[in-house]
Amino acid sequence: MAKRRGRARKSEGPGLSTRVRRIWEAVTTSLALLTAVYLILNTIEPTRMFLERYVLKLNEQGLVALVAIMLEVAIVAIYQLGSQVRSMRAELAARTEPQIHPDIASVLNTLKVISERGRRSERTVEILGLTLNTTWPLLAAWLTAQDQPAHWRITLYSLDPAFLAESNELPEYWTAEAERSQERVRALLADEAGELRARGVEVELKLYSCVPIVHGCRFGNGDVFVSYLQWAESGGIRPFSFYERIPRTDTSTRANHYRDLFDNWLSRVAKSA
Repeated sequence: MAKRRGRARKSEGPGLSTRVRRIWEAVTTSLALLTAVYLILNTIEPTRMFLERYVLKLNEQGLVALVAIMLEVAIVAIYQLGSQVRSMRAELAARTEPQIHPDIASVLNTLKVISERGRRSERTVEILGLTLNTTWPLLAAWLTAQDQPAHWRITLYSLDPAFLAESNELPEYWTAEAERSQERVRALLADEAGELRARGVEVELKLYSCVPIVHGCRFGNGDVFVSYLQWAESGGIRPFSFYERIPRTDTSTRANHYRDLFDNWLSRVAKSA
């Protein structure tokens, strides 16, 4: 709720930096227009005489100074335009990238992207999973691949088998899946403990006890992948068929609401772990 209120306050009006930028743009634009008008009128004999008598008489040095001001304003305007173009290009690139991912394998490709192009500080991922039956084999293969990742912090959330055994809403077979996946996670972490430690890789498994309507992944570069549980035609619950990517460059109201939703469920799961 606090995050929503904070974002609501931000949306009520422009921030201080925005107001300062608008004032600066208004001042520089007005100065440029006045300077341009003065220079143009100064080339016309009648108006030049009027300006020299009633406004300001400029010598050669004064004219050079005005031209210098015009050039400075033009340079600043070009820089601002370039910044806006770069921002627009980043936004358009985010929109043209695929935002719907059909499975967890496609989502986990982000691990490779961050390893190859991202900063070390971005090498974190929180995986709010179900039984990890599909996720862990992919992660295990990536962790033990020939091109081994380094300096990663991975947090895995998995449904507690004891909670599943008592749940009347979630599929019964998820209990065995969760137990099997968690055994495999612990086995690999034990077998590869020295190697993972040497590469600076931390993997933490946490069990939680609540129905994960919202699940997915949050990466250290700011990308969030969200999916949901759905009702099957048979009346049971099963995972939805895709993950939606919320890229870090998307700062729209819709994207922020999705981030709040994922944060809300991740916090709920962390409290029950």
